[in-house]
Amino acid sequence: MVFKSISKETTDLAITVYNANFAVVKEKRDFRLYDQDETIHYMNVSEQIETDSIIIKGLSIRELNFDHDLVDKHKLLKKYIDQTVYLYNPKIKLKVEYRLLSVDGGIILENTNTNEIVIDPEEEVILPKLPEGLIVKPSLIWKVRPQRTREIDVTYTTGGLQWNANYVIYLHEQSLDLTGWVLLENNTGSTFKDARLKLVAGDVNKTTNLPNHSTDYIVYDQVDADYAFEEKSFNDYHLYTLQEKTTLKSNQEKQINLLDVSNIQYKKYYECEYGDDQVNIILEFQNTKENQLGMPFPKGKVKVYSQDTDDGDLEFIGEDRISHTPKEEPIRLQLGQAFDIVCDSRETDSYREGKLEYYTFEYEIKNHKEQAISMKVKHPLRQKFSEIAETTHDYRKVDTRTIEFLVEVPANEKETIRFGYVVDHSINVSIR
Repeated sequence: MVFKSISKETTDLAITVYNANFAVVKEKRDFRLYDQDETIHYMNVSEQIETDSIIIKGLSIRELNFDHDLVDKHKLLKKYIDQTVYLYNPKIKLKVEYRLLSVDGGIILENTNTNEIVIDPEEEVILPKLPEGLIVKPSLIWKVRPQRTREIDVTYTTGGLQWNANYVIYLHEQSLDLTGWVLLENNTGSTFKDARLKLVAGDVNKTTNLPNHSTDYIVYDQVDADYAFEEKSFNDYHLYTLQEKTTLKSNQEKQINLLDVSNIQYKKYYECEYGDDQVNIILEFQNTKENQLGMPFPKGKVKVYSQDTDDGDLEFIGEDRISHTPKEEPIRLQLGQAFDIVCDSRETDSYREGKLEYYTFEYEIKNHKEQAISMKVKHPLRQKFSEIAETTHDYRKVDTRTIEFLVEVPANEKETIRFGYVVDHSINVSIR
């Protein structure tokens, strides 16, 4: 005899979702007691379940199969090739028996009484019953030995579930407000009702390539922010636990509030490098407790808005992506390219005297804005063993091949950086 176990018998459901389009599902269900070998259809599982990941506690299983040959029109008809079907005319309420000959390229029938052939009939095609081997929902098929446990635990990994963080910044003149959201996408083909939810932030290695099935039937659902995530370190990752249960519907996007912080201090400056035609707009703030933050930031997209003071409307001014960022590390966003700032760079001289080679450069920064700006200039050094010989401005050596200037440029004025460096070709380093 075949018994069915459905999601209504679930007593506890927990899901841990990872960034890389997979999740671990942990479920407990009530079971009846069996005193002989039985076949059980464990239903309402993910269509993207990894069958080699299944762990079952509470049952003695002899054989496990995953059936996902789901019902559709073509499969149903193909199962009835060379068998009896019926055509029904609802106008005259007449049902006539036929033999199904083919469904490839159209339906071809033979009248069992007259042997007449009918092609693509207008009447309704009626099948006697659901053929064996076709199921309505994906199911785990178990052949089990007698058991005396009323509750079983099933754990498995599935594709089709993923989460990402996204952030929105409201930029004030002196500070910014930051709201973070968790975006969950459920493309497993199954609904997970009243689940305890955990999210893992970090790049977990996985050898199985899970397909990222998208769908055209996404339903957007935003959750009340009154219940939030609790964060903690977990091994080498970060774990976020939602404080109340939630439902992840099939083919749904759900957003849950992650953080909401105001009065964050920031720096806005501009940046150019040698040879660049554009000047980048940079927004940077410190992820510290002193700056209202000091928390791990999962990777995600950041959108930035600023208010038009004339009408009070918020306007979009740029976006960027951040990587997983630990606490105490700065968050840096590139918002776009500045319209009213020009940075012209050029090599003004180069010559060689023996084993010494000299280079001089110039950066002319023109600020056409009505406000003063901070400009960061990054310059690459051609050789590893280089020494700055002269400069008009202070600099910082970023590494052996890069130096950096930070200068203030008044409104509607320009500033020129000039410097030179020497390369000593007599220096040789050998590593053994």
